[in-house]
Amino acid sequence: MSSISFEEKRSFPRFPIKIPLVCLDENSNKDLEAAEVFDISAQGIGIITNEELSLGVRLNITLKMPDNGEQVSRKGKVIWIRKIQPVKYRTGVKLEEPKIKPIPLVLRIINFQRKY
Repeated sequence: MSSISFEEKRSFPRFPIKIPLVCLDENSNKDLEAAEVFDISAQGIGIITNEELSLGVRLNITLKMPDNGEQVSRKGKVIWIRKIQPVKYRTGVKLEEPKIKPIPLVLRIINFQRKY
């Protein structure tokens, strides 16, 4: 039996969560269709899209909080991409300042989901 060593390189913990979002590609000034958040941390957001983005693409991201409709906007840059299905891509976005406080966002989503 072989032992595979895995070293976590992330500075901040990621929280799996689904939050609706609007995502604008700054290069093409085009909204990404069918984009959704799959996880979030203080410095990054993982999204799933139906289109492949290029490394380094700058994005304007607006999270839409389902509990009160608040919109949380941030800018970020694509730092990794993985194809997960024929037309689905997981994409890692590194956020610019100011950082997101993911724990309050995650707790708000959990509390909202418990009500419904």
